[in-house]
Amino acid sequence: MGYRRGKDRVHDELLALKGRIREKKTSYRGLSEATGISVNALNNKINGYTAMDTDEVQKLAAVLDIDANDIVKYFFPSIIAKRNIKI
Repeated sequence: MGYRRGKDRVHDELLALKGRIREKKTSYRGLSEATGISVNALNNKINGYTAMDTDEVQKLAAVLDIDANDIVKYFFPSIIAKRNIKI
């Protein structure tokens, strides 16, 4: 085993959320300004290095126009994968 630089992911990377950010033609900086979450914190949360709390999920969902029924798809992909849910 070799030395790995950087951080270890503790959560799934939120690939669908990254896609939604691109769809809405925004950036981490734009989300940061709209939500009050720092750019570094957003990067860490979206890439799975730190957890997102419910207030952050609500803020991001509102800014990205994510329907309440789609919260799990964008923010909790491991739930879908474990239950083999089709979306």
